[in-house]
Amino acid sequence: MSDKPELSLEQIPANRALVEELYGHNLINQETREYALDLLYPRSKWGLWASYFLSIIGSALILVGIIYFFAFNWSKVPIMAKFALVESTILICLACAFWRGIDRLSGKLFLLSASVLVGVFLAVFGQIYQTGADAYQLFMGWAALIFGWVLLSQFAALWIIWLTIMNLFICLYWDQAVFPSHQSEAFIFSILGVFNASFLVLREFLLYKKPSSMNWDWLGAVWVQGILFLAALIPLAIPMHQAIWESSYEGTLAAICGAVLGTIFHVLAFWVYRFKIPNMGALSTIILSLCLLGEAFFGRFVFKSIDGDGLSFFIMGVITIAMFTFAIVQLRRIHAQMEAENVPS
Repeated sequence: MSDKPELSLEQIPANRALVEELYGHNLINQETREYALDLLYPRSKWGLWASYFLSIIGSALILVGIIYFFAFNWSKVPIMAKFALVESTILICLACAFWRGIDRLSGKLFLLSASVLVGVFLAVFGQIYQTGADAYQLFMGWAALIFGWVLLSQFAALWIIWLTIMNLFICLYWDQAVFPSHQSEAFIFSILGVFNASFLVLREFLLYKKPSSMNWDWLGAVWVQGILFLAALIPLAIPMHQAIWESSYEGTLAAICGAVLGTIFHVLAFWVYRFKIPNMGALSTIILSLCLLGEAFFGRFVFKSIDGDGLSFFIMGVITIAMFTFAIVQLRRIHAQMEAENVPS
């Protein structure tokens, strides 16, 4: 008997991946495939997406307007009016979120607006009472105060905002409280990379393994995966470039840790998105990152070993063309393999 739990029809998500898998195994014909995709992704859906987009843009403009109102009228607004305006706006957003329900986009946007206004309130409080606190404490308090709302929202945009706040907190804390030396300052990239990579791993685990009966489909947007992937890849790639280009970082523990973690991330990410969760976008980004690392490695060797800028640039041009041509060929081969793996033999 199989150890996998049996799923009811209601528990199986209806999406493009399922339809393509059924079609790839010849369980449905072309007409049924097109009909199912029309039901799941109607051609008139662009109007719904336009409505969502305009709602998000409108909410963002209102929040920006509130922030700029305080910035340009700071000296003219009485202290009590500043607090009353911010706090009443937060309460109104929370009331509207409760009224609309956080299972609807409008309710989620109201909750997101309240979360952003908490940061405005903390900034106003710090300016009025001149607390003298470092900037990292504002972001730390901001992230802590809205964390409960973030958990309840099931809204990917609010999660990304919270992660952005946490990244700012980590960077500012490292600069204002840790006071790293030149030899250890590169550790911040390893910290940020591991922090963001942990949420990328959590996202993939919750979305594809579904460890509980909760609905995790709100994490399935491609842009969420892209932001988390880049937020993990870029910080881990920076110390690898530093180790290549900047001699002052060579041999330091920070550079070694960053380079090792970056290498591990590139290898594991390639393996996961090639064999476990096939994703050409992620694979292309990894290959691009490796090409840029190769450019840095060969560039340092060429420009330091060969006299004459013209010859150096010519050699680097040949290396660049060869490297990216090889990368494109390999990506095309991988793409063909991934398509073939979805077709039964």
